[in-house]
Amino acid sequence: MNIEIITGDITTLQVDAIVNAANCGLLGGGGVDGAIHRAAGGALLAECRAMVAGLPDHRGETGQAYLTGAGNLPCK
Repeated sequence: MNIEIITGDITTLQVDAIVNAANCGLLGGGGVDGAIHRAAGGALLAECRAMVAGLPDHRGETGQAYLTGAGNLPCK
């Protein structure tokens, strides 16, 4: 296993995936989550809105992982 530490703007990296600690609303906000949403564009927001609409109480569960596409981000 190779682990590489990179400093910089996570939204510009050509990587396989970005793991983000989002709030339960999954709709972006401040900090890293907001930066990811802004860079990914409307496709990520639309996908998250649709996902949240199908969840109990229309919120993600704390500690649960949710998989989305990358929108406009240069990652897979």
